[in-house]
Amino acid sequence: MGPDGATHQALEDLFQVASLPGMTVVAPCDAIETRRATEALLFMVDGPKFLRFAREATPVVTGESTPFRLGAANAIRFRREAKRFVDAFEVRFARDFPDEHEDLTIAACGPVLAEAMRAAWMLEAECGLTARVLDLHTVKPIDRAAIARAGAETSLVVTVEEHQTGGFGHRVLEVLAARGACVPVEMIGVDDRFGESGAPWELLFKFGLSAEHIVARVRDAWTRHGLAHGAHAGGSR
Repeated sequence: MGPDGATHQALEDLFQVASLPGMTVVAPCDAIETRRATEALLFMVDGPKFLRFAREATPVVTGESTPFRLGAANAIRFRREAKRFVDAFEVRFARDFPDEHEDLTIAACGPVLAEAMRAAWMLEAECGLTARVLDLHTVKPIDRAAIARAGAETSLVVTVEEHQTGGFGHRVLEVLAARGACVPVEMIGVDDRFGESGAPWELLFKFGLSAEHIVARVRDAWTRHGLAHGAHAGGSR
């Protein structure tokens, strides 16, 4: 909620809400995913539930045929340039996507998923790096299998959240640590600051959440960790 400023921007809620016992927490990426998540929470989940979505207009990056299931992440791969941004990508349930030996994983939740997808396109076009994008719309219970596969099959995991850094990223990191994944992790979010007034796209850029910033962080991490193209993490290839 850009124009209303800090008093109306919930940048800390995932820390509190996801810690509550029995709570189901979903952060959909666009209007279509929000409707589908609402229906699923209403009719398939008993107990407390929390739906985190944006009020301002955000890019629509899913369609009616896009897979959706609570607790099941989607894997997204850039395939080709297209007139419509959404048509440039292939989306499947993460469990159904084979390992394509991608260089890195970008895990995101909420509207910032569109920036993660744009970053995947930019990384391939500008840097020759292939990215597996994970739409982890269900923050709790999170898709542990999809995260574990990312840690085992790619050389870098980057988390992106429209939230104070760690509300989402720490949940991904916890899964990787529990599975013993030896993979570098970069967490991108709002870094210990309150919100400000502005258009959503302006704030995404100012807070370092835009695709350009994601690409810069990936390039820095790639160099800093001495990573090589096509080499799995953990010495598995």
